[in-house]
Amino acid sequence: MKKMGKVARLASLLVLTLLFGLFPIGSGNNLNKVQAVTPLNNPRTVADSSMNAKQKVTWDCVWFGAYPQSEVTSGDIYNKLKNATGWDENNDIVIDGNKYRRLKGEDAICATSDHSNHYNWREDYSTYHYFKYEPIKWRVLEVGNGRALLLADQVLDTQKYNKSFKIITWENSSIRSWLNGREAIVNQDGIDYTNINFINAAFNTEEQKSITTTKVINDNNRQYETDGGSYTLDKIFLLSESEAYSEKAEKYGFAKYSHTNDEARRTQCSTYAYAMGCFKSAVKNYTTNVRWWLRSLGTRCCAVEMLEYGDARNEGVSISSNDCGVRPALYLNLLSTNLYFYAGTICSDGTEGDNSGNSGENNQEDTNNGNNSGSNNNTGNNNSNNANNTGNNSNNTNNNKNNTTAYTKPSNKTTASKKPTKRALLPVEKMTGSLKSVKSPAKSTLAITWKKLRKVTGYQVQFCAKSNFKKGTIERKFKQKVTKTKVRPVKSKKKYYVRMRPYTKSGSKTYYGKWSKVKSVKIK
Repeated sequence: MKKMGKVARLASLLVLTLLFGLFPIGSGNNLNKVQAVTPLNNPRTVADSSMNAKQKVTWDCVWFGAYPQSEVTSGDIYNKLKNATGWDENNDIVIDGNKYRRLKGEDAICATSDHSNHYNWREDYSTYHYFKYEPIKWRVLEVGNGRALLLADQVLDTQKYNKSFKIITWENSSIRSWLNGREAIVNQDGIDYTNINFINAAFNTEEQKSITTTKVINDNNRQYETDGGSYTLDKIFLLSESEAYSEKAEKYGFAKYSHTNDEARRTQCSTYAYAMGCFKSAVKNYTTNVRWWLRSLGTRCCAVEMLEYGDARNEGVSISSNDCGVRPALYLNLLSTNLYFYAGTICSDGTEGDNSGNSGENNQEDTNNGNNSGSNNNTGNNNSNNANNTGNNSNNTNNNKNNTTAYTKPSNKTTASKKPTKRALLPVEKMTGSLKSVKSPAKSTLAITWKKLRKVTGYQVQFCAKSNFKKGTIERKFKQKVTKTKVRPVKSKKKYYVRMRPYTKSGSKTYYGKWSKVKSVKIK
């Protein structure tokens, strides 16, 4: 029996060795650590009044695939990259067992040298910059039926929703073709993405086989009812409005309403995505947060985007906008793949837990030149006292036992949560907003005027076609000196309801006054 035990142990070690050998050089998964079985769980949500969304969410994460992310700016490897030949048509190359991509400003979607929100190309758009392929970290939004819905933890690239400005749908957009490597006939612009695309760059053949082809439903815009087009069959897709804000979205860990400044919807970007043109916020408390596309259409020739604050621009931004990030989503088959690895947890307050902090890569002399990716996932809410031990959440009612692998590490101590103490109300919390007028001075135009208040940061204004503000609410924020706004286009012949309230920012938190009385107007 003892001999058999030794044989079994040797066989187990041999299996692990073979598994490590499955990862090709270019995948970025140079795994060399002991692995342990870990179940993947659905998001865990707990009430938390300190958060803008009034909740704190924890997701399991996995490493799967690889994509250019951090920049290489010095060291021996930098010199090797500068002198290297043999770059392929994607501008990729493998050196010393690691894969890299080169990029110059001329090939970026948006390149500038004088804008604080963008990567600084230093007036040199013809010199190559170099980026290392690294494992992609994904948040697990849902687990069930042997598969997991994954959303990239950060923005990985920057692309236009559609190359040209024209009326399109998700089905015939260039971004869908680019994500999935589709032929020219699939998109309206007639661009062939079979060679240069996201899916082939991020995943090897075996990894692509483990991604489920999914029926993607393209609903009409929730506010403007813009036609979403036909359903599609995709391996890679972007989230929709209903997947980012709705009752359905709540199970993924997101706030129900689009106007909520939801920490769970905030994200940052890789340095590569930043160099490609991604807009990075410079606003205090939201520094380095970025905007990212949804697949849902907005108003004419626009697509919905998530803003750096965690709310949505329902009417959308131009489909040819060149600084909106790409945050891919996919369904991973958990039953037929051993190609993904457990990456710990991440919480909507920006803290990470139960994470080895290592994706299995060899350390290189890869340093950043100041164009930081901000990949530490700081969502702009510096709540350092995260007391949720997400790996042992007794309130989790849907723990699917789909096993993945993790790197072993010493257990981390958790800090016990302190009981919140009552605080005195701030002056703004005793104030009530006051609308002066709500009019429709012209066709499809809504004009709103409100009373100016002292000692506040600004005003939050909401308008909606429903008097209860529960669906399709659009929100705008204005500085303290601004007391009026015009909104267009809004639906003609439709009645709109408006309300506003003051707010004050203190540190990383926002405090609100009371809502004004609701006023309404029928749009011309």
